[in-house]
Amino acid sequence: MITVTEEAKEVLRDFERPDGTVLRLDPVGVRHPDELRFRLGAGEPRGDDQVVERDGEDLLRIARPVSEELNGSEIDLVETREGPALGIKPPPADTGPLPDGS
Repeated sequence: MITVTEEAKEVLRDFERPDGTVLRLDPVGVRHPDELRFRLGAGEPRGDDQVVERDGEDLLRIARPVSEELNGSEIDLVETREGPALGIKPPPADTGPLPDGS
């Protein structure tokens, strides 16, 4: 499971999405040993998504493969030269992938 800070939830709340879609974090392309790629964008909800809510509203749906790969990570607000952005802090070294069936 990936945690999302309140500051990041506030940013996610402002993302526009067409009616009938949700904001999703999905894997992109082929996974390389030292590199993970993800896409944040509108899409269809799926039954096995990790759902991030705020005040009863779905803010973000995280695809199961992403949630499993980044188990224990945290999405937080980070400051960049261009202004605030979302960043993913890696999990602690002792956190592994989710077990099957969870």
